[in-house]
Amino acid sequence: MDNLHVAREFLGMCCNLSEEAFALSTSMWQAKNLSKGESFSKRGRICRTSAFIIEGYFRTYKIDDNGEQRNAFFHSPGQPLVSFISFVQQIPCDHYIEAITDARIISITYDELQQLYNASAEWGKVGRLFAEYVYKLVEERFLGYYDLSPEERYLKLMSEAPEMFNIVPLKEISSFLGIEFQSLCRIRKRISKRKS
Repeated sequence: MDNLHVAREFLGMCCNLSEEAFALSTSMWQAKNLSKGESFSKRGRICRTSAFIIEGYFRTYKIDDNGEQRNAFFHSPGQPLVSFISFVQQIPCDHYIEAITDARIISITYDELQQLYNASAEWGKVGRLFAEYVYKLVEERFLGYYDLSPEERYLKLMSEAPEMFNIVPLKEISSFLGIEFQSLCRIRKRISKRKS
């Protein structure tokens, strides 16, 4: 699969971008490999690129006043990767995004995207449609888990992204779900007993 495939497929699906319009951007995309633990975006820095994940997994997290990391999102292959507000407004980011496995992305810069917005009416719509997509993701993440019990949150993630449990350390998953690590271990044990 060529590196452009992920971006082309996503923008066609999310933003209804035609092959002809996408072709305007083909020389602008840059593929990059990131090692496990390497940052895509850091707190206090402006996010100057928007990307799609070709291979690997990432996490978005914040560090609280006690120095503890709190995971907000996990990002899988085929998904977009961007510190959205920082990227759109070109202001410093308030969180971190880092690779949790070795990964490969394909990215485009803010300035190149502005060129595309100005060059094509189709690309002009991409910003709005992509913003709607990102807002939907955020709303589903926070409201989708808001009213659920810890066990229900665990089961929801198991049904939506079971591969995460083979890739992401359980401690990181407990942070994402807002469940104490020991409590998550008990929930897993209880569910395992019910299944056997």
